[in-house]
Amino acid sequence: MYRVMNEFLAKVNLKLDERFAQKADLFLADQPEVKKYCINVNYNKYVVDVHLAKFSVEAADEIFCALARVVRFPYSQMSLRYNEGNCVRYRFVTCSETKEAVYMDVILS
Repeated sequence: MYRVMNEFLAKVNLKLDERFAQKADLFLADQPEVKKYCINVNYNKYVVDVHLAKFSVEAADEIFCALARVVRFPYSQMSLRYNEGNCVRYRFVTCSETKEAVYMDVILS
């Protein structure tokens, strides 16, 4: 799956989208399970660090899936999950019909 994700990323034009970041910010600010969060930019991708009030893999998955539904483009999306002990990391990319894509690395702990 990692190879598929990397090939997909090679075929699209990654860019930053302020509306994308605003949607993520509004969503996370409204979640009672989220204790604190931070959205940073690293080159042409967003890094979203989310601290949950009560961490579990299931809670992290629910928050990520809901966040992805809010920020995704309707054309295409792909995500991968890594379990790393007491945190879960997701790689997420969503693409429009014009092959303009937004990439997000989400860390939930």
